[in-house]
Amino acid sequence: MIQYNFMNSSLPLFLGLIFILFSCENKVEKSAKNLNNLRENEQVQANNAQQDNDIKQGNPFPQIDTPSTEKVEEFYKAIFDKDAKKVELLLETEFPASYAPKNKIPPLQAVIWTFDNVHLVKLLVEGGANIHNKDFSAVLTASEYGRLEILKYLIEIGCDIKNNEAFNKAGFYQFYEGAKLLLQKGANQELGDVRGKIWVFEKAVIKSDYEVLDLLNLSKDELNYSNCNGETALIIAVKQNNLKMVKYLIGKNVDKNKPETFDCGDDISFGKTALELAREHKFTDIIPLLE
Repeated sequence: MIQYNFMNSSLPLFLGLIFILFSCENKVEKSAKNLNNLRENEQVQANNAQQDNDIKQGNPFPQIDTPSTEKVEEFYKAIFDKDAKKVELLLETEFPASYAPKNKIPPLQAVIWTFDNVHLVKLLVEGGANIHNKDFSAVLTASEYGRLEILKYLIEIGCDIKNNEAFNKAGFYQFYEGAKLLLQKGANQELGDVRGKIWVFEKAVIKSDYEVLDLLNLSKDELNYSNCNGETALIIAVKQNNLKMVKYLIGKNVDKNKPETFDCGDDISFGKTALELAREHKFTDIIPLLE
C-alpha cells in the first residue's frame, strides 16, 4: 500500500519532467533553426554586398563557386550549340568567367573556335579569363579560325602581336582580312610559317591591294616565289593584264625572266616566262616593260 501511494505521488512529477525535457528540446531546435536562418541571411547580405562592390568596380558578375560537373557540361554544350544567350546567362549566374576545367579546353578558346561572337569574348576576358598561356593564345586562335571582330578586340586591349606568329598563321589559314589587320597594326612577319606571308602577298597582287603590298617585308626569294600553278606574282599580274601591278612589281626588282615553275610534286617542270605570256595574249602595253 505504501508502494502504491509512492508511485501515485511520483507520477505527476515524472510527467512534469517529461514535459520540461520536450520543451527544452523544442527550444534548442528553434534556436538552432534561428541560428541557421541568421547565418543564411548574413551570407545573402555578404553576397549582395560583394555583387554591389563588383558592379562598382566594373565587374557585373558576382563571385561564383566552382561549378558542378553537370553545370560545366551544360556550359560547354551551350557554347558549341552557339547558344549565346544561355552562355551569357550562365556566366552571369553559375559559371565563373575565370574558371577553366582541367579536362577541357579553356572556355575562351571554345568560344573562339565556335563563332565570331566578340560580346561573349568580352564577357570572358573582363571576367578574368586567361587570354594567353603556354597552351593557348587567344590572338593565335582568332587568327587561325578567321575571327575578325574578336581579333580587332584583342588587339584593341593590347594583346601581343609582335612576338608571335599571328600574322603568318592568319595567312597560312587564308584569313586575308585578319592578316591585313595584323599587318596594319605592326605584327611580326617573320615568326611562324612564312608560306602565310607569301599567300598574303599573292592575294594582295590579285586584289591590287597596294596598302598591303607596301607593308610587306619580302625577300628576293619571296618576291619570286612560284605557287603550285607555277605562277610568280609577276606572272599573275601579267595574266590579269594589270599594267599598274606589273610596273609596281618591276619596281620591286622581281625576276622578269623566271618562267612558270611547277615544283609542288616530285618533279620540277617549267612553262612560259612573263614576256612570252604577254606576247601570247597581245598585251601590248605590258610587253615593252618586260623586254
